[in-house]
Amino acid sequence: MVTAVWTLLKLSDLSDAIWPFVLLVTIIFFVVLWYFREGRNSVLETQLIRGELGSPLDFHGTLVIVEHRPGSYIRFSKSTKEARLLQLKYRWLLGLGRQATFDEIVFDRSQRAVESKGKSSKSFKFSDFKSIRMREVAGGRGGGSIWHLELIPQKGRAIPFLTSQSGDRKATFENTAPVARAVSAIMEVPAQLFVAGNVWTAGWPPRSATDPKPR
Repeated sequence: MVTAVWTLLKLSDLSDAIWPFVLLVTIIFFVVLWYFREGRNSVLETQLIRGELGSPLDFHGTLVIVEHRPGSYIRFSKSTKEARLLQLKYRWLLGLGRQATFDEIVFDRSQRAVESKGKSSKSFKFSDFKSIRMREVAGGRGGGSIWHLELIPQKGRAIPFLTSQSGDRKATFENTAPVARAVSAIMEVPAQLFVAGNVWTAGWPPRSATDPKPR
């Protein structure tokens, strides 16, 4: 009996020593998995550039489209209550990283310029930028996501200009991609797409155009 109790105590001590190691290995595993899942996604990028998409006018996010002439002009504004509340929520309540704070932003091909209005007005030339980036971040519980649209300058940090509403990652992708394509066409710069490593959903995004299996 004494021997059995002593053995159990030994096992208990061993378990106490092993659990921190197991926890550390688990954390490292998920960090590495996050790292390898995160980044540019060629399948979704191809769909963004050449796939069949809906209308950009259906977009829901921190800005709404108030005027659009395909290939030449698009104007976004914080003109609805929904957009204003969403911008406030993202910036002050959820803390989803750097957020655009524009009241309005215009992409005008005839002027080859981007004009933004907010606390201060700014103007940029199209030639100041090399691409548009559509970037996913975790959008809350349930595996949802949010998509940021960012201007990538020739030099310096990305400039976020709008963010989608949160939701199912496939649905929010399909809602945001038409806007990224519309801006890309007006500016005549390539569009890039980055997925988040900490948003995991079965079956999406696909690994190839013909393979619906999860990554």
